[in-house]
Amino acid sequence: MMINDVKFRRANVGDIEDLVKSRIRFLNEIKTHSENETKALEVALKKYFSLAISSNEFIGWLAEYEGKIVGTNGIVFWQIPGRYGFLSGKNGYILNMYTIPEMRKKGIATYLLNRLISEAKSMGIERLHLHAREAGDALYRKVGFSEQQSPELVLRLT
Repeated sequence: MMINDVKFRRANVGDIEDLVKSRIRFLNEIKTHSENETKALEVALKKYFSLAISSNEFIGWLAEYEGKIVGTNGIVFWQIPGRYGFLSGKNGYILNMYTIPEMRKKGIATYLLNRLISEAKSMGIERLHLHAREAGDALYRKVGFSEQQSPELVLRLT
């Protein structure tokens, strides 16, 4: 397989099933969940993607090879009040970076990531964030992602 044999395209509402499958495969590689949990997540993801893709709150890209989706990614956006050195306050969060195991290390994730970075730049996004798994860490650092000086704290409300 050559990277030129892979078709890359922006996701649309017709791709929701593939985005859901990809996200669940990604999450289950980290930790497997019960069938009931998976079904509940499928419903929630379908609802989310239906709304977020239509409103451009989520932009995703797909890699297709021989009629099969082999890679996905996405970005969501938010804005905070600006500050010195970050006037627009426009942020993007990259997620759903997933390539099926048999297609890894072929340049698919790199291409998908670069598409999202280009889209973010064209939209005036100043900062991109992501959480890296060990398998993707080298790719993200190669394009310029770095660890931040202060860790993010999280309060779970549910």
